Amino acid sequence: MSKNSRNTFIRIVLVSLYAIAVMRLVSFGMPENAEFQLQIPKRLFLFFYLLFFNLNVEGSLFFDRYLNKKNPWYSNPQKRLFIQIGVIILWTFISIGIPFTVWYFINGQSLIYPKAPVIIFICSVVFLIGFISISIAINFFKQWKKTLLEAEHYKQEKLKSDYRVLQNQVNPHFLFNSLNVLISEIKYNPKTAQDFTRKLSKVYRYVLQSKHHDLISLKKELEFIDSFIFLHKVRIGDALEYVVNISDEIVHKQIPPLTLQILIENAIKHNIANEENVLKISIESDANNTLIVSNNLQIIDTVDSTYTGLSNLSKRFELLKKDGFTYDKQEEKFVVSIPLISA
Repeated sequence: MSKNSRNTFIRIVLVSLYAIAVMRLVSFGMPENAEFQLQIPKRLFLFFYLLFFNLNVEGSLFFDRYLNKKNPWYSNPQKRLFIQIGVIILWTFISIGIPFTVWYFINGQSLIYPKAPVIIFICSVVFLIGFISISIAINFFKQWKKTLLEAEHYKQEKLKSDYRVLQNQVNPHFLFNSLNVLISEIKYNPKTAQDFTRKLSKVYRYVLQSKHHDLISLKKELEFIDSFIFLHKVRIGDALEYVVNISDEIVHKQIPPLTLQILIENAIKHNIANEENVLKISIESDANNTLIVSNNLQIIDTVDSTYTGLSNLSKRFELLKKDGFTYDKQEEKFVVSIPLISA
């Protein structure tokens, strides 16, 4: 028996014992002249009583788990509370009220019920709703606690991610390559050297400033990427092609800073780029306000990919409660989808 099945079985047993206890409690409190008339044997009545009792509990808990996914407490507590109460009342009417009513109609009792079953029914429903409310309240606090812990966890992951991203960009390898290119350009092409210096300064200024922001406009990120691409093109020349094709409507939307830089750095790091094998990187937008970053695959076999940068980006979007960040190999390309965030 699986863990879920075992838990369900234990819950049914406990709920059944609770239902019987409710029946006993209600019986003790009923007036002496209360009538207990049934058209079916008491054992059969008890069976259906426990069946519908458990059906109501299991259904309510099922809807509670469903709402945890579709409309969790932390997103909009007031809306969730109203939906939860409405679901409990509606499901109680469907799982208990309707069968109870149908049963009496079938037995020709119309709406004139014997007193004892009516009292048991009404009190059982009250106790049942109380039981379910307590269960849902416990679940609420568990989920709320879990959400707080996850938020703190993601916060720590974001801080680590920001540090790793910053560390990866301000690293000796990239800096030494840039300085070597600069020295060469100063000697052979002073004009390019001036542009290179300005772009290099702009890149590092942006990297240092971006760590203070959770989001930044796409326009600023693209301006930074232009400088970043310039540095690489000075180093590898026409072996790198870079194309941007996005609509004017989305340039003011936002993304986590350095998102595009991480993707482009990965593409350059893991793919061959020379005159015979030109690396082509494109940034495009689609009709769903999603940014698509892609590059042709010319994998360098000696470089292992751990997907650390992509994993960190995915966690940052999770922290922002934004779905849609995906990455995958598609035919001869590596494609990343980035959901844009409204300012």
